[in-house]
Amino acid sequence: MYLKNKKIVVTGASKGLGLGIVTRLAKEGADIIAHYHSGDISEVKQIAERADVSFQAFRADLSNEAETLELAEKITGCGEIYGLVNNAGVCFFEEFFDITPESYDLTFAINVKSMFLLTQQITKHMVENGVKGRVVNFSSIVSEAGGVLQTHYGAAKGAVNAFTKSTAVALGPYGITVNAILPGPIPTKHNSEFLLDDVVKNSVLERMALGSFGEAAHIADIAVYLLGEHASWTTGSLLTVDGGFLCK
Repeated sequence: MYLKNKKIVVTGASKGLGLGIVTRLAKEGADIIAHYHSGDISEVKQIAERADVSFQAFRADLSNEAETLELAEKITGCGEIYGLVNNAGVCFFEEFFDITPESYDLTFAINVKSMFLLTQQITKHMVENGVKGRVVNFSSIVSEAGGVLQTHYGAAKGAVNAFTKSTAVALGPYGITVNAILPGPIPTKHNSEFLLDDVVKNSVLERMALGSFGEAAHIADIAVYLLGEHASWTTGSLLTVDGGFLCK
């Protein structure tokens, strides 16, 4: 297995898409370095133990610059890092006129600034160790489709798209690839109350070519592809995985 014994960092690993990615990476034999903020990290630890891969976990509030930089230092202290999955993020469902400057700033701090800081520090470590590593960023189809209750989130994910392309250019000379995944509608603990509302659910499913919500495993498969051997010549790509939401 290509990823066997390679150290992969996954932010926001304790739940949702992050947990799905960790599960898939463990099956591939990757060594897991998990970031989490709130919640229980024990499930991730159990997944790693069952797969007999190494596991380390670090807690940090990614809205806090000092904590984010401290997290990067802890991660780079774990040895040679091969992959970084910038999955952590927040999305507040708010009417446009109800969005406060504080909510806007928090959305950008976690979704954009922390991604920049971690990517900068961890890829610097890759370069210093001669590692031709992989970075996978998480964006969203909201960056292209728009969202009536997600103005600040959509703007932040648009910034992630631009960051991905520019960083791919900056890190290309070092053999480091940078790509982004744009997931479509996938019910998680974070968004299920909104997404599974009957009116919203029917409206969303009607727009989807495949007529069904996705699952965390669908996204995890793409993350593993971008981290794996077959994506060695793929960089600066924004890969939409949305069941055909944007094309219909």
